[in-house]
Amino acid sequence: MKKIFTFLLAAMAGMMAVKAEMTPIYYEGFSRCFDEEDENYGYTGGNDNLWGGDIAKAQVIYQDAPEWTFTYCNGAYQCLKVGTSTKQGSAQTPFIACEGEAVLSFRVAPWEGDSLFYVAIQGGQTNDSCAFELKQHQWRTVTIRIADITSGIQITFSSLYKHRFFLDDVCVRPADPTDGAIRTLEGSSVDFGFVGRNYTAMQRVLHVEGANLTGTISATLAEGEPDLFQLSTASLPATGGELTVTCLPGASAGDMHGCYLYLRGKDNKTQQQVEKRITLQLEVGTLNLQGAGTKPDPYTCADVILLAANKGTVWTKTYYWVTGYVIGGVKRYQDMYDGISYTDTLSLVLAAKPDETNEAKYVTVEIRGNARAALNVKDNPELIGQQIKVQGLLLNNNANPYYLGKPGVQDVRSDAQYERPEKEPQAIENQKSEIINQKFLKDGQILILRGDKTYTLTGQLVK
Repeated sequence: MKKIFTFLLAAMAGMMAVKAEMTPIYYEGFSRCFDEEDENYGYTGGNDNLWGGDIAKAQVIYQDAPEWTFTYCNGAYQCLKVGTSTKQGSAQTPFIACEGEAVLSFRVAPWEGDSLFYVAIQGGQTNDSCAFELKQHQWRTVTIRIADITSGIQITFSSLYKHRFFLDDVCVRPADPTDGAIRTLEGSSVDFGFVGRNYTAMQRVLHVEGANLTGTISATLAEGEPDLFQLSTASLPATGGELTVTCLPGASAGDMHGCYLYLRGKDNKTQQQVEKRITLQLEVGTLNLQGAGTKPDPYTCADVILLAANKGTVWTKTYYWVTGYVIGGVKRYQDMYDGISYTDTLSLVLAAKPDETNEAKYVTVEIRGNARAALNVKDNPELIGQQIKVQGLLLNNNANPYYLGKPGVQDVRSDAQYERPEKEPQAIENQKSEIINQKFLKDGQILILRGDKTYTLTGQLVK
């Protein structure tokens, strides 16, 4: 089959009738890794249906197209073996000049007992899966569509966790706009994040696009833990649509849980199956949290600080409840925390106790909309020293758990997102000091008592 493919490439180059866009830009078949006279070279494994044992020992790797970079690779039977039993291997193509969109295709098969490998692409973007689990004793043909190429691409095939695999027929060609394809705007994974042990059901929406397909796009869950996930529908139109994925409660703490979602359709030209695999996953936290993030059992300020420090790359964008004592607002310097303010109307500072002076234990809160009028300390000085609850995001749009430089609760905006003590009329006397919730009136001026220090409402220290 390989010799036929090589012959066809040469034939196509000389045929004027073949359109330029259908000619492969790059092809590597390792067809020269073959020596019938000297078996000691070890060009065995892969295409000869041998998958493990004393095979694929060739140290010389003949290339049809030069300038590959090999790490812990050997020649096999008209193909390449990547990785060893103790070393993570990789094979990197030369720089392949192209622009716009291209399609990468290759054949891959696992070494006996191994199954994992991945592909990294430099110079372009793809929404297709680049991590794979292979079936024993089987070659698999993989196709990856690459977009946003400016001058060229370079591709690296790597073993994962020291797994080994055989690689063959690496081909890059311009993308045919009439090819069937399935894409999602969200990429090839849906990460429900790093969640607390008492998490509730969560939903994510996948925006699926089908191109040049016939019939419908089927959606099925397979492998892993499909019982933790539900799909809003089992099929979509051939042009695509919205698919809601629900993550159900029940995952055990301390583990990463996941499942594959397969989207499949038929190319309306070739009637061949088109497939896109999506990885669904979440991690259930084992952090020693005091609360659950719900209104009856809110996170504490210490919880928010701990979560911010341990978010890693995943923390779910869900609205959580947090409780704490109001210390004041934020004195801002270039939109970063620069101390406590009693005139700020845009934010709050919470702590686990009302007289906390250690700034490392402060949590900042963004107040917006209706919540701003009810919670800002300039217009509501009676909140100083009071315990409140707020519901907000622990991540912003850039997956940052900090607000104004400190662990933060963001987007607290509606009446339903806070709980504060009711306002009570307070008698203010001009001739005596009356301590009310750590605020008192002296000589006609309202002062704030925090710890053993006294401040004016503008934040000035009173000596």
